[in-house]
Amino acid sequence: MAKFKKVHVEITNVCNLKCSFCPPKLQPNETMKLSKFDELNKELKEVTNELAYHVVGDPLVLKNLSDYLDISLKHKLKVNIVTTANNINQSFHETLMHKAIRQINFSINSYNANSHKKSLEEYLNPIVEFTKYAIQKEQHFFINFRIWNLDDSKSAKEFNSKVFNYLEKHFDVNLDLDAIYKEKPKNIKLARMVFINFDEYFNWPSLDNEFVSKEGTCYGLDSHFAILSSGKVAPCCLDKDAIINLGDINNSSIKEILSSKRVEDIKQGFKSGKVIEELCQKCEYRTRFDK
Repeated sequence: MAKFKKVHVEITNVCNLKCSFCPPKLQPNETMKLSKFDELNKELKEVTNELAYHVVGDPLVLKNLSDYLDISLKHKLKVNIVTTANNINQSFHETLMHKAIRQINFSINSYNANSHKKSLEEYLNPIVEFTKYAIQKEQHFFINFRIWNLDDSKSAKEFNSKVFNYLEKHFDVNLDLDAIYKEKPKNIKLARMVFINFDEYFNWPSLDNEFVSKEGTCYGLDSHFAILSSGKVAPCCLDKDAIINLGDINNSSIKEILSSKRVEDIKQGFKSGKVIEELCQKCEYRTRFDK
């Protein structure tokens, strides 16, 4: 069976923030049981070498995160963590040095997408504290500070300016805000294996969105697919409610789900520049991949 670059496994859909760039959550709170996660890892290592513990939800809400990481390590799977600064504290420092981890992504613009009692500095301090701890320990994984708010109107320029001023104080870098907006780099290095990662805002796909097109392509079911905490399988990491429900790991194997006619139709459609599913036809994000 074809190897995927990554599989998104939502170990929990619980997040204690409500970011303005995330659509409202429709699914009930759910966390994948460790026994089911173990079975799943055993199956997934046949189709990928890497997991991302994220669709929606924040894996750092789980006090037993290390148990999930132990399972992935047992199955020789590398792990990407996506989190905010809202849950990280010193109790997670050792957990996040786990051998299974390949990359940790901190969503920096989660701060100005919420109403906080914390100051920006209070919000960012735990991230930088952990990053400096990791650097001191010569960490084996990448740390990315995600700033995914660049847009032509520069709507978050004031916020970004404050973030850059803060980072300049803590890392030996000069950050030219105007140059970043002009040149739109993919990343800037802050330290060894530590980067600011840039991207633009995007709209999540929804059946309520305007029609985009029936032509184009996507990396869904090519480089990755997603498994929700409920067990439902979706073709990409942006189908947070499994609107395109390809199957359920609670009653089908991954091999059975990936070999279904619906999966094959979606894949062949993208290969020939045809967008089969209605949700995909209403997804703006995939237009980034059109040649």
